[in-house]
Amino acid sequence: MTAPLAAPTGGRPALHEGKRVRTVTGAPGRAAGSDSWREIRRDLITWLVLSDIAAVISPGLVLMAASPRLGGIVLGAGGLMLVLSWAGGSLHVDVVDQARTGAPRIIWAFVVSTLAALVTCHALLPDSWWASVVVPACAQLLLVLIGRHTEASWLRGQRIEGRGLRRTLIIMGAGAEPMLYQLRRHPGDGFLVVGYLPTSTDRSRIPAGEMALGRLREVVRSERVDVVMTLGGVTSEEMVKVMRALETTGARLIVAPGLQDVVPSRMRGLPVSHGWTGLIDVRLRRTKLLIKDVVDRVLGTLLLLVAAPILLTAAAAVRLDSPGPALYKQTRVGAQGRPFTMWKLRSMYTDADARRAALVAARGDAGNEVLFKDSRDPRITRVGRLLRRASIDELPQLINVVKGDMSLVGPRPALPEEVARYDAEARRRLLVKPGLTGLWQVSGRSDLSWETSVAMDRHYVENRGGKLDTAVLASTLKAVIGGRGAY
Repeated sequence: MTAPLAAPTGGRPALHEGKRVRTVTGAPGRAAGSDSWREIRRDLITWLVLSDIAAVISPGLVLMAASPRLGGIVLGAGGLMLVLSWAGGSLHVDVVDQARTGAPRIIWAFVVSTLAALVTCHALLPDSWWASVVVPACAQLLLVLIGRHTEASWLRGQRIEGRGLRRTLIIMGAGAEPMLYQLRRHPGDGFLVVGYLPTSTDRSRIPAGEMALGRLREVVRSERVDVVMTLGGVTSEEMVKVMRALETTGARLIVAPGLQDVVPSRMRGLPVSHGWTGLIDVRLRRTKLLIKDVVDRVLGTLLLLVAAPILLTAAAAVRLDSPGPALYKQTRVGAQGRPFTMWKLRSMYTDADARRAALVAARGDAGNEVLFKDSRDPRITRVGRLLRRASIDELPQLINVVKGDMSLVGPRPALPEEVARYDAEARRRLLVKPGLTGLWQVSGRSDLSWETSVAMDRHYVENRGGKLDTAVLASTLKAVIGGRGAY
């Protein structure tokens, strides 16, 4: 056991923390994610290759029984698709190790190979129908993607259970703590932190009289480290030392650039003259607000028409359950701090606002510093609880979307008294329109702490765009059906 591993806080080495994980099934005494990851990775690649080949061969053989020449063309196209996708990186580290499907690269290879198959078919079988090539080629693509999705889901599930993890040594630079926190929050990424090494940028963690990076190679070998990851402000000189120390160890080096709230799709590597270094280009936010506004209003109108029967039925139930109007209006704060009137189906008794202060004084705010939420709120009516669980009470907000006050996807619409307590970081959520749904809706809703709510909205503001909006809308239905955090 080597000694230079330092804990991020306090005095005890953090290396022992990585050994308190559950063991891999079938390997008593072996820590999850130790040397087993390299074996698991070899098995995964073998499984993916065989799965890809089987997915290509099956439709080709079926077609070959009816038309040998046509089946041969489809098999050739499928083989070309696999070769192109493998060459394009569908078996690389960023796909296999990160439990991804590699779908974009496979689809690109599918387009190229299918076009080649169509040209070949036209030359050899001019009387054949184009669909006789396209349909089995699509079947090949679908089977390949199903196999890839199955493998990725299996690996993510294994990692949540503590298996298939990569033993990771962290090189701690200045400002590494927030990134380390995020790393620990997402075990599905597959990094098992087994220890830390400080750098000269964080002198408080360097043992007296000893350069922490000097014994890196020995540490990597003795602790069977799979990945060395640099976090925070690691200097270029220290980075060179790390790279040279890892040359003969078999461990991978991962460099975290230190950008928070920047999704990978916004970053790309840039080539430079003579390849003297690597550069990362970060795409800044340039959301096409006009297009988003048009899409919001058009989709909002269509959804409002579809939801009209549900709204009418729910409104009648509200009126029958308790006295008062079916709709409830309230002032909320929109983009750039502009107030607007937000509409909801009434889920509380008519004196709910008057009783709010007394309820907060008696019960507190359920752990949230700014937002008041109470799962046992006595102001909610019987019908209101049903409406809230299914999020039907929020459907009238489609009127706000059509009017332009809100967006389909965005931060949670805030009350004026909540905005008055915002700090500078929380006020960033006012840079965009509030949303009918958002990351808060698909990540726990009322169960979220205030810090997590702000972090979710900040992440959306920093990375907003059509791709993220589509992902949130697709996840909203699952969150609403589950009902977690809805009260």
